[in-house]
Amino acid sequence: MKYYAVGGLSVFFILFLLGTVFSFNLSHWISVDNTYDFKRIIFICYTLISAVCLFFVRRVYFIKLSRQTLWLLTLFLLLALYSAYQSRYPFWGLIEIANLLLLFSVFLIFASSFIILEKETVIRWLYFGVLTFTILTFAKYLLFLLFSYLDTKNFDIHGLISGYVNVRFFNQLQAMVIPLLFLPCFFTNLTKFERISKVAIALHWVALLQTEARGAMLSLIVGGGLIWLFADAISRRRLFSIFWQSLIMGIIIWLVLIVAIPAWLVGGGNLQIRTSSSGRLDLWLYVLSNMSNQGWLGFGPMSFAWAEGKPLPNAHPHNSVMQLLYEYGVIVCVFVTLWILRLVYNQLSSITSAAQAAKIPYVYAMLSGLLYSQFSGVAVMPFAQLLLVFVIAQLVSFTRQQNYVLKVRGKLIFIAFVTLAAGVILHSYKHTDLQLTSFPRIWVNGLIGH
Repeated sequence: MKYYAVGGLSVFFILFLLGTVFSFNLSHWISVDNTYDFKRIIFICYTLISAVCLFFVRRVYFIKLSRQTLWLLTLFLLLALYSAYQSRYPFWGLIEIANLLLLFSVFLIFASSFIILEKETVIRWLYFGVLTFTILTFAKYLLFLLFSYLDTKNFDIHGLISGYVNVRFFNQLQAMVIPLLFLPCFFTNLTKFERISKVAIALHWVALLQTEARGAMLSLIVGGGLIWLFADAISRRRLFSIFWQSLIMGIIIWLVLIVAIPAWLVGGGNLQIRTSSSGRLDLWLYVLSNMSNQGWLGFGPMSFAWAEGKPLPNAHPHNSVMQLLYEYGVIVCVFVTLWILRLVYNQLSSITSAAQAAKIPYVYAMLSGLLYSQFSGVAVMPFAQLLLVFVIAQLVSFTRQQNYVLKVRGKLIFIAFVTLAAGVILHSYKHTDLQLTSFPRIWVNGLIGH
């Protein structure tokens, strides 16, 4: 099991780099038209291969979920299936459910790996993984910036980030990667990397300011404020010392590299302050105004992709709670939201002790990801989903959990379950119902004709 865990997590970090930093180069190798679909295929294949490999592991440990969680999962699945059956396109409702079941499966795979590995080992690996991602990302970022200087050309919010269909998909990862770069503040074996983390976090702030990622910045600030309310005094000082130093350093670098130098070279500035909601408020009002028609069970999983009369042609409402409300109805939305709030409160309460300080970056990452899901598609985009599930699985492993050994029959059922879900999603790739509009949901062409 230890070999499986080490191999699986190593492959995950490699695929994470291939699907982000190098996705633009590699997507063409497997005849995928765009990087978004390439990432979805990586997610599906990783989950499927990981499940199949479990069959060859002698003793597979799975965590025992609490009774409340099992009841919630059962209620969610039954109501989601019924809602999908009653929706306009039951097939696409099942696609969305299959994707959520794959996410639950990869959560179990991650959690089973963390059960067998030492926490210190996972923390070190994770830190060096996010640091490598940061170094490679900003090596490309600074090169693109240098090229823009040499060509005396200005750039927009998408101009310096490559490998993403939309720069907001990168911002979603940043919202969870930045908190994980605080690990040297709370893990003694990584203390010597604090200065490197400061620079890395500062560069992320530069990118957030340059891409005008207001929701991500707000999520990081609000999430940090919640950590400040619950953490012990020593942890507060450690966290916010690096937070403010990195933020100030990032603002200075941004003013010099992104604002001042382009203004001097090109004659135009990149200093813009947007105050509009980018249509998000209109989308949320649309959801609320339409709930009276089918409020209790919603319009069906993925139904926002074909909703009529939307103020914007998005395939999701850029708010995870609104998405639950519109697609699954009031009952599911209330129960799932309460369960998540309970999870958040329990994790925040656990960091009041200095002995649990190593959890703070994970709790911060989870909070920031969940908060940003209220403004962006964290709950929809493949790698943002994966990273959020990874963080939650790691948090769960910090507390001693009951587990059980998965027998041969259980392995076969789990493999069949994952294979079926993966096959259902892959069957929908380039489906004729999908409009060629590049508004991502399951695939990059996320809208469905109505």
